[in-house]
Amino acid sequence: MKSTTLLLINPPIYDFAAHDLWAKPVGLLYIARILMDAGMTVHLLDYMDRYHAGLEIPKSNIWGCGHYYSQITDKPEEVKIIPRYYHRYGISKELACKELKEGSAPDAVLVTSGMSYWYPGVIEAIETVKGIFPTVPVLLGGTYATLCSDHALKHSGADHVLPGAGLTGLTAILRALGIAIAAQTIPPRFADFPHPAYELYRQLSYISLRTTVGCPFKCSYCAAELMSSGYERKSPDKVVREIDLFYRKGIKNFAFYDDALFVDAEQHCIPLLQALGKKGICASFHSPNGLHARYITPGLARLLKETGFVMPRLSLETSSAARQRETGSKVSNNEFLSACRSLRAGGYQHGEYGAYIMMGMPGQCFEEVEETIHFAYESGARVFLAEYSPIPGTRDWERVKDLLPSSDPLWHNNSLFPLFPLSDWPKFQKLKDMARDLNKCFT
Repeated sequence: MKSTTLLLINPPIYDFAAHDLWAKPVGLLYIARILMDAGMTVHLLDYMDRYHAGLEIPKSNIWGCGHYYSQITDKPEEVKIIPRYYHRYGISKELACKELKEGSAPDAVLVTSGMSYWYPGVIEAIETVKGIFPTVPVLLGGTYATLCSDHALKHSGADHVLPGAGLTGLTAILRALGIAIAAQTIPPRFADFPHPAYELYRQLSYISLRTTVGCPFKCSYCAAELMSSGYERKSPDKVVREIDLFYRKGIKNFAFYDDALFVDAEQHCIPLLQALGKKGICASFHSPNGLHARYITPGLARLLKETGFVMPRLSLETSSAARQRETGSKVSNNEFLSACRSLRAGGYQHGEYGAYIMMGMPGQCFEEVEETIHFAYESGARVFLAEYSPIPGTRDWERVKDLLPSSDPLWHNNSLFPLFPLSDWPKFQKLKDMARDLNKCFT
């Protein structure tokens, strides 16, 4: 009896800037593993795979990151006024078509989606797969499908749009399509999820992981609670087994994409780090999503250093006490300073830890960002500027949605909103130059 075959797709990206900072479609890879464990045959077409067989061997830094293959392309009409080049990132359409045509028609296609303003890549991927397999149903999930489900229903070309987290909607549609999947094969909670199906890649320079989903904080600018039904975490032992599995295959870089890695550290992160040390895993660990400063103690900082955490990145966002309270009280200046002292006590030098700082937040003046940059630098933190992105469904969205030129999700782009109006662009560039020059003082 022929087994069910599913094709999973991670689309190309259309944007003003994109870089492979330990970016893998972890959610899609979890789904792939669960479907494989249910007895299905799964194929992956990842447009963003820098090690795709059809590309030249890419250059990566010592942490496994690097530039995506890209081409300058025409800007959509909506954003033609922006004075920057627009790129298409990922393998070419021709290479994607060639790969699709070499395979047989799947029973269904599952497409994920990243940022809402990356939807042009979603449309391209769906058009491409429908051009080759016109009768195969296409299901769309992910961030864009969740935050902009009406837009996705109207414009994506998918036969089914699945907003929200969880596998209930996916399994229901698969069954409606005649694809049998036993309920007992679907893990009821994230804590029970198996490891992501990274074996679907021919080559890897890092592994991205999640030990938790959701976040107990409700920051006004963040979509974490919209993308998850609650805060859950895997057991430390389960996470260590996953890391050890990939470490034994030669992987030396691991990125935690948790929104709240350090919450309840005594029960989660600390035993996890201790177990990694006991196993003798000598790897580099990264935290691209930012860490909650209030939970960092000298003891935790020592563990981070001993385990191999590189450049712990703290979520500061702003040094304005009023805005900290207004956005959710995730961190205070005193908590941030305490975390920096703890990191230094744990063995990190000035410039070996960083701070994410937001610019372009609603009502935020340039002086506030400038003061925050100096505050972080004087605390010994390397500055990572993050441009504000208006996200539908967040509390901030109600404050900014009427400021956008149109309802097109292209205007959610974090490269655009801080530059609107365009007359402010030189001021934002000055902030970027300031952060870059101060960071050079650490080298």
